[in-house]
Amino acid sequence: MITLLLIVYTLIAAGLGAYLLAHQSRPFLLFDPNRSLTVKHVARYGGSLMLVVALASAYSIFDQNTMLIALVLASGCLIMMAVGLLLISFMQIR
Repeated sequence: MITLLLIVYTLIAAGLGAYLLAHQSRPFLLFDPNRSLTVKHVARYGGSLMLVVALASAYSIFDQNTMLIALVLASGCLIMMAVGLLLISFMQIR
């Protein structure tokens, strides 16, 4: 069961990473990276880190090392929490 959940987690992490990297130079959701360089950096580094987490998660599916799985899950959660907290200060509510 944990293997199936790790596969889903890997797909979600890869999707989020690819989405953030694809939108580092065009507006996404309520954020405009063209207006603020910080939003562009958050999208670039957050997306890159989530792709690294996705690769590590894919490796942990085959390795089945409990410590690696826990590390990958925790790091992915912390990275996405940091991205969310950094982006919340740049929300453009109309």
